[in-house]
Order: sequence, then structure tokens, then C-alpha cells
Amino acid sequence: MPRVLFLGCNENQLPYLHAARAQGFRVVATDRNPMAPGAMLADRFHPVGYGCADELVTLARSEGFGPEDRIFTASAHLAYEGAAAVAEALGVTFPSVAAVHTALDKCRFYARLAEAGLPVPHTLALAPDEHPALDPARAYWLKSDYGKSPRYCWRVTDGRLPERPAGFDAFYRRRFLLQEEVDGRHFRVNLWPGGAAVFERVANGAWRARRDLGSGHDAVEARLRGFVASLGMAGWLTKFDLIERAGVHYVLDLGLDPPMRLRRLCEERGIDFAAAYAALYLRGDASRFPAWGRLHGDAEIRDAVDRVPAPGARSWA
Repeated sequence: MPRVLFLGCNENQLPYLHAARAQGFRVVATDRNPMAPGAMLADRFHPVGYGCADELVTLARSEGFGPEDRIFTASAHLAYEGAAAVAEALGVTFPSVAAVHTALDKCRFYARLAEAGLPVPHTLALAPDEHPALDPARAYWLKSDYGKSPRYCWRVTDGRLPERPAGFDAFYRRRFLLQEEVDGRHFRVNLWPGGAAVFERVANGAWRARRDLGSGHDAVEARLRGFVASLGMAGWLTKFDLIERAGVHYVLDLGLDPPMRLRRLCEERGIDFAAAYAALYLRGDASRFPAWGRLHGDAEIRDAVDRVPAPGARSWA
């Protein structure tokens, strides 16, 4: 029976755990919470957090995992660090540690985008005590360098930077980034092998499923796919945040965790998203995702997280 090391067993991960078992996998699950809801559903369970890479490697070796097995997570961005570390140590098929760090580390991510010729808003990397002079007539985003955290993201509209924390943590590892705000249309683009989904922000907290990005879609999608392939993630489902202004699509972010909007849209259409996602990651089978042209319709997705913030408010970028 094929096996999977499954990182993260809270409520949000349960549909994926059920899907892995339904698709014939023996599940060895981990979570830092020994009472995690998925603990009793797994074939074996270990109370190890996804941020404990060395412990996960030791655990996987003790369970006899090797290149023929799989590693899976539907947890937050930082879970991919632990998953990649285990895969690299044991020879399991998975994007490399370097690729995952490039996706999560904004400094490396924006540098790699620039090398690929993909447009990025003007961005400065700031040392913890650096306070550059700002144009008070412009709006900026100040955000920490790793992953995503609403604690470390501010919209700056008065030319004065807020105080940055003195200590470092998982989301703030070396520096903050100051990025000029681009005024334009906001898009989320999901890519998977043979498919793509496009959502546009149409109001405060609302996103509408679109057939495509409009004029120039094919060229933008091709460049994004080329970028994903350069990271060794062509077989994954990735999500990009874009802003379009005057025909230029600026890239803001790359997400690795399961896409909320696509998942919710699939659920509204009666499609088992967790089963499709698990089949893609565990078996390389993308056939369970329907053609986007038949799926998107005129759907609107409400989202209480991605809001247009008030000036000076702390929020997601």
C-alpha cells in the first residue's frame, strides 16, 4: 500500500486526510497538537509540528519512508519548509528546499521575478533600523520578509513608517520590505497542470470568478507557468496575486497552500476539491479538476480576509 507523510491534522486538513485514505494511501500523520482532530483518523500519528524539520526527518526515517513514498500538506505556507526538508533528506519527489524558500522569502522571490522579466512594484528591502524618506503623496505597503502575516503588514499613506518589531520570528527573519502601491485591478490566478482559474476583486471582500485576465491573458499565463517550472513546481497548484494597470500585470505574491477561492467555488458546484487536490499531489492526476470554462460561470466569492483596507490600517497585502 502506498504511504504518505501527512503534515498538519487540524479541522481544515481533515477533508484531505479522508481523501488520501480513500485513494488508497496509508497515512502517517503529524501535528504539534497531540489531540489534533485528525490524529484518530490516521494509520499512525506523531505529535510533531510542521516547523520542526529535523524531528520530521528523524520521524520519517524511523517510519522507513523512502523515494517511493509521498509527502503532503494542506497546512499554511510554512509547512512546506518542513515537507521540503524531509523530501530532500529521503529522496522523495517534492520541490526542493531552495525552491520553497524562494516562494516564501519575499527578497528572494522578487529578485527571481526580476531575473525572469516579470513586472514587480518598486520595492526596497529595509534593515530593522532603516527609515528612508518617503513621498507623503504616495501610498506604500510595509511587510515582513517571510510568508504572510497580518501582524506584519501595514498600508502607509502619510510618509511615516510604523515602528518595526525588535525581535525576529518565523514571519520576520531579516528585514521588512517597502513596496509602492500600484493602483489597478486585483487578480488571483491559480495554476495547475492543464488548468488555470482567475478571480478578480470587485468590491471590499468580494472576488468574482472570471474566464481569464482579459487582453494578454495567454502571454501572462505562459510567463507565470515558466516561472513556476523554473522552481520545479510545474506539477503543483500555485496561486499568484497580480495587479493590472495600463496593460501591465505586476506580480505581488506566490502562494503554495490550497486556494480558498477555488476550493469554495468547487464546493458550490458540487466538486470534491479535496479529492482533486489529493489526487494531483499524491498521484500526479489533474483530471479531477474540471475545465475552468465550465466551472466559473458568474460566481462571486466573499472573503473576509482579503479586504481593501482603510488608509493607515494594518491588513494583508
